[in-house]
Amino acid sequence: MYMMRAGPEGVVSLHSSFFSPNLIESISEKIRQQEDKPGLYLVATPIGNLFDISLRALNILKKSKIIFAEDTRNSRKLLNFYEINTPLVACHEHNEIMPVVVEKIEKGEIYSLISDAGTPTISDPGYRLVNWCVENDIEVVPIPGACAFIAGLCGSGLPTDRFTFCGFLPNKQHARRAVLQNVKSKAETLIFLESPKRILASLKDMLEIFGDRHCCVCRELTKLYEEFQRGSLSKVVEYFSENEPAGEFVVIISGNKEKKINEEHIFSELAELLKKFRVKEAVEIIVEQYSVNKKAIYQKALEIKNAQN
Repeated sequence: MYMMRAGPEGVVSLHSSFFSPNLIESISEKIRQQEDKPGLYLVATPIGNLFDISLRALNILKKSKIIFAEDTRNSRKLLNFYEINTPLVACHEHNEIMPVVVEKIEKGEIYSLISDAGTPTISDPGYRLVNWCVENDIEVVPIPGACAFIAGLCGSGLPTDRFTFCGFLPNKQHARRAVLQNVKSKAETLIFLESPKRILASLKDMLEIFGDRHCCVCRELTKLYEEFQRGSLSKVVEYFSENEPAGEFVVIISGNKEKKINEEHIFSELAELLKKFRVKEAVEIIVEQYSVNKKAIYQKALEIKNAQN
């Protein structure tokens, strides 16, 4: 079985008595026989636990002529762990389509793009390089793997069938609150990324704008101090007011559960009621059933009644 221990810089060492030499050789042979087409591979890397990487990802990283990385120093730790010696070239938001990057890409070769952690281009640089490759007829191949917000969503206990990924919120409160107001009415689960410096302020804004919805705040996913705080927004705000936030956060909020009002349906039903009841009675039935503005419905009822006459 696997045994992990932290090294000098938090790097995990692997000791395995589970895999037999024959199995390892069989896997290695199958990897060597894998035929991979040339192009730019978007390789997902671990978000914390170094074992969260696929055999296919390791194979491509070893085969690549160059690996483009957001932070070459950080990425080198991962490559050293897996004894991968492929050259690294920095590719960040300021140079991803500059000659220092694109002139290194030649057709007929395999290249990889990785981020500091997780899936490339998800809240990280890379989409402009991908677009450049597409426009220049260079194959783009995603290799799926770890993704912080997907991991958080899966463990949140909130609905996963439909969700909106909102990424990082703006630093300034006014801009942040504007974004929250914009997604307030969405019925699907909402997902945000946040830093320890802003997490409490963002949660307080969410509580004020969304109301006391159910949420899950995930911290340090797949790492030693992984933590899930589940419950109402008010409860989570109270927790982080008393416990100093640390690490990177994924915030998952339940969607708006208020009953959506279909005006066309309401007005159609109102018109039918006016054929049987007086205006006041029809209005009271609609207001009680749909919890809508009585004055507005009364005005609409008068318009319908006049048209019917």
